[in-house]
Amino acid sequence: MFSKGEFVVKPNAGVCVIEDIISKRLSDTAEEKKYYCLAPVADSRARLFVPVGSDMDKTRLRKAMSENEAWELIRSIPDIESRWIENDKYREQEYKDAVHSNDPRALVSIIKNLYIRNKTREENGKKVTAVDDRYFKLAENALYSEIAHALNRNIDELQQLISSTLK
Repeated sequence: MFSKGEFVVKPNAGVCVIEDIISKRLSDTAEEKKYYCLAPVADSRARLFVPVGSDMDKTRLRKAMSENEAWELIRSIPDIESRWIENDKYREQEYKDAVHSNDPRALVSIIKNLYIRNKTREENGKKVTAVDDRYFKLAENALYSEIAHALNRNIDELQQLISSTLK
């Protein structure tokens, strides 16, 4: 269980702070349940409610990475494999699974895979596909926003830092 004030990561919302843990009854017949009240760091006006203690907790929420964990991930980027899947439909499902997995290493794998694929397509005079572009941006935003939060840096600065680390 997480505590009030902790930073967590929720797929599709990014880094959030737990503002409160509240009890709510969704209908007159339903039993009262506890929910985390989350405030996404990227959108301070939004509020999300996630059930506490559900079997889905491990996939819905995880503790945001620390500064040390962020540096460790950055150093490990060259060693993280990108997986290529020939079939377009399976590849898109792999992208979806990675984005929803709430696993930074899976995001790195997708970003690396898409970077290579997009560069190859451009070198061959082809455009980047809409699916590739969408998932590249989703994965990059999710990963970079969490690392930027952990290192207390902005995303542009972080992109330069990661590029220089990889050279």
